[in-house]
Order: sequence, then structure tokens, then C-alpha cells
Amino acid sequence: MTVLAIGVATGFVYALVAVGYSLIYRTTGIVNFAQGAFVMVGGMATYWLYKEHHVAYPVAAVGGVLIAAAVGAVLWVALVSPLWRRNSPAVVVILATLVFGDLVANCVAKGISADPQTLPTWIPGFRVPVGGASIDGQYVIVIAVALVSIIAIAVALQRSNIGRAMRACAANSQTSQLLGIAPRRVGAAAMIFTAALAGLAGVVFTPAQYTDYGSALNYGIYGFVAATLGSFGDLWGALLGGVLLGVVTALTGRYISTNYELVIAFAILLVLLVLRPQGLLGRRAAAHHT
Repeated sequence: MTVLAIGVATGFVYALVAVGYSLIYRTTGIVNFAQGAFVMVGGMATYWLYKEHHVAYPVAAVGGVLIAAAVGAVLWVALVSPLWRRNSPAVVVILATLVFGDLVANCVAKGISADPQTLPTWIPGFRVPVGGASIDGQYVIVIAVALVSIIAIAVALQRSNIGRAMRACAANSQTSQLLGIAPRRVGAAAMIFTAALAGLAGVVFTPAQYTDYGSALNYGIYGFVAATLGSFGDLWGALLGGVLLGVVTALTGRYISTNYELVIAFAILLVLLVLRPQGLLGRRAAAHHT
């Protein structure tokens, strides 16, 4: 039971990354493979502020989220927006985000630390009984923060002006321009917001498990698989895909080997692409959405 509980909590982190993929894709049609780097930046920046500069922990946590958002802004301004203006092929944009994520990871390794780092739990001594044992209460906090975040995003998309603008851009960017909506501004807002969201995932998850510069790629891969598993572009599909993937990888690590977790994730992705490319919650037409 403890393995399942930890797998669910880990899956919620993957879900937050998957939500980032989905929001960016729905708004701009771009697949941003730097999403995993934002998670790593959130955790490592918080560690840097708290441990190296002795900033108060709550302030450092907020700082970690803001730094992740700033990295997202840099990605948009320096790479994605110029490529978008030139109508660059999708593969070029994808490659640019992938290289950017790797560059950020290496900068963190050189500038902060190349070693795995952790943070204090949010509630010291908090443990939750599960099936005759107990797990660190930070995992429960991870689930709570992720679930509240996803619900808030779903509500905002339906009721806020920026949410309506995002949905309009997702439906048809040319029509949204006729309605006075600037797709590039909406895209910039989506990029910065999803970077902050991923940074929050890193801030809340680092106290439960170690974070290092190499985790950026893993988070990016697992988040992408989770988004595809549920239904790419669907928030609740991202949640479902993240939880399922988290449980599967946790069971793989516990009963087979942690060395096979990534192998299993890729295997799931390949099987899904062949048998159900629209995802578990998607309709057949969703596979052709652009």
C-alpha cells in the first residue's frame, strides 16, 4: 500500500507536468519539451535560495516558483516567439525547447549543484498511516497541492478572461484574432504560467524525494507520456495519465528495478501510440487535432 500511495503522489507531479504540456499545446499548438526543466528549476532554485543564501523557507519556495516562471519567460521571448513569428516547422520548435531544457539543466549543474538535493518537509514529523505502515506526509501535501492546482486551472479556463482567451486560441487562432485576442500574448501567458506550475511541482516534491539537474529530462519524459496516456490537451486526461504512470513506475521500481522505470514508460507510450493514439479519454478525432 505504501508503494501505491507514493506512486499516486509521484503521479500527481507527472500530472502537473502533463497539464503544462496540455495548456501550451491547446493554446499554441506547441509541444514544449522544456516542461521537465521547470520542475527541476523550481526545486533546485528553492534549495539555492534556502541553503546557499539563507532565505526564509516560505520565501525561498515562492522564489523557486518565480524563478521557474522567469525561465519560462526567457524560453518564450528568446526562442518560441521568434520561431512562431517565422512560421517555423513544428519539429524545429520542439527541438528548440528540448535543447533549451538541456541547457537549463546544465546551467543548474554548473551554477548551483550537480549533486542531488532535498529540502525540509513542509510539516515536520507529519506521517500518514497506510496499510499498517506509514508514509511521509509530504506525499499527501503533494497530492493536495496538485489536485487543488488542477481544479483551479479547470475553473479558470471556464470563468476567467484569460481562460476564455486560451480556449478561443485553442479553437481557432485566426478567429480569436478577429475577436481582438492576441494569440502571442496568450501564448506568452500560458508559457509563463505553466512554467510556474511546473516549478511549484518541483518545490512541493523536492522535500519528498531528491531533485538534481538530471531529473529535468525524466520529468519531461514522464509528463509527456502522462499527457499522451490520458489524452493530449485534456486536463483531466493529464491527471489520469499522471496517476496511472506514477503507480506503474512505482510498482516497477519496487518489484522489478528502478532501472526499468523509464523503459516501462517508453513501452507504454509506444503501445498507446499504436493502439489508442487519442489517449484513454480522447475520441478518435482527437488524434488529428492541431
